[in-house]
Amino acid sequence: MMLVTGAFGFIGSHLVEALLAAGASVIAVGHPSPGEGYLKELLERHHEGMVVPVTMDLRSAEQVIQLIERHAPEKVFHLAALSSHRLSVLQPHTFLENNVMALLNVLEAARRCEPSPKVVFTSSSSVYGDQSPPHSEDMPPRPKGPYALSKWIGEELVRGYASDYGLDAVVVRYFNVVGERCRTHNVFRVFADRIASGQAVEVNGRTVDGVFRPATRDFVYVGDAVEATVLASERGRRGEAYNVGRGEPVSVEELAHEMIAAIGKKVDVVRRELAHHESLESYGDVSKARRELGWSPKTDLRTMVRRYVRWYLAERAGTDPE
Repeated sequence: MMLVTGAFGFIGSHLVEALLAAGASVIAVGHPSPGEGYLKELLERHHEGMVVPVTMDLRSAEQVIQLIERHAPEKVFHLAALSSHRLSVLQPHTFLENNVMALLNVLEAARRCEPSPKVVFTSSSSVYGDQSPPHSEDMPPRPKGPYALSKWIGEELVRGYASDYGLDAVVVRYFNVVGERCRTHNVFRVFADRIASGQAVEVNGRTVDGVFRPATRDFVYVGDAVEATVLASERGRRGEAYNVGRGEPVSVEELAHEMIAAIGKKVDVVRRELAHHESLESYGDVSKARRELGWSPKTDLRTMVRRYVRWYLAERAGTDPE
C-alpha cells in the first residue's frame, strides 16, 4: 500500500497513475478541490478498487496520524504543498504554515507508526536561490521568499527525523517539471494559452552589457520526474537529497519557438526583463541521482513540447488525445 499526498495535483496525479500501473494499491490524499474531477475520471477509467480517495486537511495532526495508522502504508510520497513564489510573498503566513505543518504531521505520523513507512518529500530547486549553476546537492541553501524557505525548512525536518529517530526519509528536489495537466502558471501552459489565442509570447531574460540574454531553465518531463521519485523511494539513502532535472539549461526563447511550431500558429515573441528576484540561469547537476538511484532523464525538449501540445489541444477541443 502506497500513500500519496497532493494526489490530485499535477505531479501527484501522474505519480498515482504510475504506481497503479505498477500494480500497487494507493491511498490518494488531496484537498477537496480542485482535484475531484481528475479523481472521478481516474476511478471510472481503470483503477476502482485499487485507489482509495481521501480528502483532508494535512494541517490536522490528529487526522494525519489516524490516516497513516489506519492504512499502514509501506511508503508515503508527500507532494502536497502550496506552490508559487509570487503568492508566497503576498501570503507568507499561509505558505509557511501550510507547507511546514503538513510535512511535520506526516513525518510525526510516520515515526509513530509500527513499522514506519519510508517517506519521500518533494522539495524544489528554489532552495538554491540565485547561486551560479549547475546546482548540486552539496551547495549551501540560499532560499529566497517564503515558498523556497518552506521547502528548505521541510528538508531540514526530513534530515532531523532521519538522524534523530532513524526514520527512512529522503528528499527529491524538482527543477522545472513540465507536461500534461501542469498548472496554469507553468510556462508550458502560459505559452500554449497565448499561442492558441493568437497573442504574443513573452520571453523573460536580462540585458547584460547591452545584449538581451533569455533566461535558461532545467525542464524535466513529468514522466521522468515521477520515475525518479519512485526510484528514490526504492534506492534513496536515508536523509539524502537528490536533484531531479535534465541537468542542462534550455533557453525559454527556444522553448517558445518549439511551442509555436508544435501548435502551428504564428505569433510574435516579445522579450521582457526578468523580475529582480528571478535568476537568469538555473539548471541542476543530476549526477548523484544517476549514480545512486540509477535514474536518467529520457525525454528531450522537443518530445516534451509535442506530447504536451497534443494533450493541450485535445483538452481544449474536449476530446481524448489519440
